[in-house]
Amino acid sequence: MPDLNLPTPVPRPSYSQARENLVKAIPPRILCLLVCGGVDCRYEGPACWRANQQAIRGLFSSWVTDDIVAMARPSSHLMEKFNIIEQFHRLNIKSIINMQQPGEHAHCGPALDPESGFTYSPQSFMENSIFFYNFGMPDFGVSSLVGIIDGVKVLAFAVKEGRVAVHCHAGLGRTGVLIACYLVYILRISPSEAVHYVRIKRPRSIQTRAQIQHVFDFARLLSTQLAQYPDLSCRHGAHFTLQHYLNRQALLLHGPEARTLRHTPKVVYLLCVCLSCLALGVPAPPEVHAELEKRAGLRTLGRAVRETLVSKQYLPLLKEGHRGSWLGSSGSISSWDEPVGFWERKRELLVNKRSYSDSDLTKITVNKDLELGPYCIPTLGRAREWCGRDLIRADLRPLRRNRHKPGTSAARLVAKALANQDPPGETVLQRSALLQEELNSSECGWTLLVTESDPHVLSCMLWSWLEKLKDPVLSAGDVEKISSGANHTNPLAALRMPQRHTISCLLSCVGTVVSLCPHREDAILQRLLRAVTRHPPEETAKHAAVMKVFKESSRETLKSNVVPPQ
Repeated sequence: MPDLNLPTPVPRPSYSQARENLVKAIPPRILCLLVCGGVDCRYEGPACWRANQQAIRGLFSSWVTDDIVAMARPSSHLMEKFNIIEQFHRLNIKSIINMQQPGEHAHCGPALDPESGFTYSPQSFMENSIFFYNFGMPDFGVSSLVGIIDGVKVLAFAVKEGRVAVHCHAGLGRTGVLIACYLVYILRISPSEAVHYVRIKRPRSIQTRAQIQHVFDFARLLSTQLAQYPDLSCRHGAHFTLQHYLNRQALLLHGPEARTLRHTPKVVYLLCVCLSCLALGVPAPPEVHAELEKRAGLRTLGRAVRETLVSKQYLPLLKEGHRGSWLGSSGSISSWDEPVGFWERKRELLVNKRSYSDSDLTKITVNKDLELGPYCIPTLGRAREWCGRDLIRADLRPLRRNRHKPGTSAARLVAKALANQDPPGETVLQRSALLQEELNSSECGWTLLVTESDPHVLSCMLWSWLEKLKDPVLSAGDVEKISSGANHTNPLAALRMPQRHTISCLLSCVGTVVSLCPHREDAILQRLLRAVTRHPPEETAKHAAVMKVFKESSRETLKSNVVPPQ
């Protein structure tokens, strides 16, 4: 039995250092003639490739996962000759991602399309209901990490819509980098494992030192974003603030989720959803079940990746009882090995920098308009206030006529857990710590979180997250702003967007619980005030104005929650 602690072998480049330097020095036209073959380039048609090397007939192509095919670039000539559009439809390929820059490899194969600068017109795909994306990366090189993060998030979104084709010129170097980074992003596997897996499925992928290093840099940057709870040791950097957490979150989320949670921590949102559902005695909303289904799909892909790596002896063969923990152990960020052995980095870089890129977290800033700085991926859509309907489906909300009905036993238990001022018991702390560790180590933690049914555990996690941020959600100055504006229509409008949305999300949950257990309202709001200000219990009485604002806001939220009587 191999040693389970042995790291995955560090991938080596396909090109020697001398060859890489030569490629950089040779002009592109001569390079096409010498390396590619010019008009007779082997990547511009099927002549040099066997049938099993043409997942898409007519193109040098390979399936890397069940949903992603890596391929050489198509051309208008090949698209017409081999009915590539029809093949895409038959294979359920809904998107194509082009990693080339316009005008490159102009001397390989047929002439470039004069409008697009590629060997085909993107319009020909889009007119046939196939989405087209372009993330240009230099040939034999890499882009910025911001660019690769953007590409990975788009690839993750495109996979949800259907299968995806990714290409550069040959479909090896840049294509392999994007797919390997995608696997690191969704499976949390190490960069070594990702590179080896892509190479197994697509031989000779990820060719140069810079490209291998780029996958490692991406994984290193991603590892700084994975901590969900600031009380656990973070490998890169100190405990984070609310805004710092949202900056990290913006790098990971995409699509509707990124827009919805633009100013609200996902962990706070999910905890509020879980507590609200427990209080109402209803199942989790559809988006939570969709999250669970997505996790199940990722586990299936993770098992396929692991079994492939085991078959090639890149990973040790685990016994059946250990297989379930693979993503949380071998795939843990703490085991992401450094690509040592084929280049040396200056000691001061290793000491002073948290990542080796222009996307270092030290450069993530917030501008005057409270938008993410240039080193973060912007999210689309207009931000709006949280309300109860964001948490619970309309058909699951309590009816207006039942607003003052005494709470059920589940609602009373949730209300008691939220209002509890005493330190949590040992069992609650242990289960809470376990969930926090899972959230910090792997995506599987989200599944455990939304299936947790003990409100004391969920409440403990919620209050501990708020209380262990580097700075309280509301500073003394923020408390003063709310107090001075207590007589205005919306005193919370004086807060910054992240504070306002986080508080509104919390008050939405409180409003749902209080609607069933109104006698617990003061106790729950006092506990909330203590969590967001860090003030001791004896000082909460001094903040009567803030309590009044919280109470009115939670009741306003409740009004938007309830359904008018029929």
